[in-house]
Amino acid sequence: MKKAIVLMMTLGFIAVITALVLYSLSISQKSFGAVAQIDAQNQFALTFKDFTKILDTVTKEIKEPEALDMLLAMDIPPLTEPKSGVTIGLEMDSYMRKINLNAILVQLLKAEGNCDQNMTTELLCRPLDRFFERYEIRDKRLMMDLMLDTVDKDDIEMGSETEIALEDIDFAQGKIYSFNHLQKIFDKYYQLSSDKNIFKLDRETVEDVFYFGDTNLTTQMLDCNVDPLNTQNAFTYILPAHLLDTQSDYCQLFDKKSEMPAGDPELKLIKETFKVKQFDLNDTKSKYLIKCNLILGTGTLENELIFAYDITHKRIDRIEESVSK
Repeated sequence: MKKAIVLMMTLGFIAVITALVLYSLSISQKSFGAVAQIDAQNQFALTFKDFTKILDTVTKEIKEPEALDMLLAMDIPPLTEPKSGVTIGLEMDSYMRKINLNAILVQLLKAEGNCDQNMTTELLCRPLDRFFERYEIRDKRLMMDLMLDTVDKDDIEMGSETEIALEDIDFAQGKIYSFNHLQKIFDKYYQLSSDKNIFKLDRETVEDVFYFGDTNLTTQMLDCNVDPLNTQNAFTYILPAHLLDTQSDYCQLFDKKSEMPAGDPELKLIKETFKVKQFDLNDTKSKYLIKCNLILGTGTLENELIFAYDITHKRIDRIEESVSK
């Protein structure tokens, strides 16, 4: 009976969101018709506006973790509206099931990247250490210094030639804004180290584990509701070694009623440091961000817009990247 209800809910979600996408395309077609010489960029802007309304509508029904899983599983393949010839598609993923790289770095700044200062700094360095070890990055200290010098706003170098902004006046500081921004750090790392293993860290590899969130620690969270069979999930990078092959339910592990966090100081500190918790729509103190990849094709031109949508507060949090092909 329970499976039948879940199936009906899933089909209902698919029907609603598909109908809304087609309705959006219809709205866009009417909007396009009202402007005689509208170009592809304006078409994209109109469709983006329509699509944000769709997200506002659909996410009102997302109140439980199960419903969130259904939403994230429903990638919309590119659909073409016959009258306008506009093709639109959407892919979604949860940022909250990945590790916020900027939140780690801004906390390590206080210790100047010293991972051995205390248990907290050791835990903050752990995901970076494991990630770099997995891909055989030879000089982890150099990589850490380059990232820390990017996140801080001064011109004092952590290491030798690690302040990229001193030689590139256009290089942004204060946080790592995107993978393209991180790529510049990788380029500098290769220039200083000649370590070809850095080329293993492509966009997909990095973004499977990390995301480039803000540095406001009060709004952070790490969603414990992840697939334990995914060997690249965030918890494989932060849990103590003895739990890596035994834990199958991370939410249960960190639950308030569980004896594990209370009896294990390291788990308790992991929970506090990475703000581990389960999705809760009523938790308005933190954001729950989903990554939205909106694809729009008009004739021979294809536009791709990546943005972060805050389910909790029903708003666009930030535009990540915009690409025309």
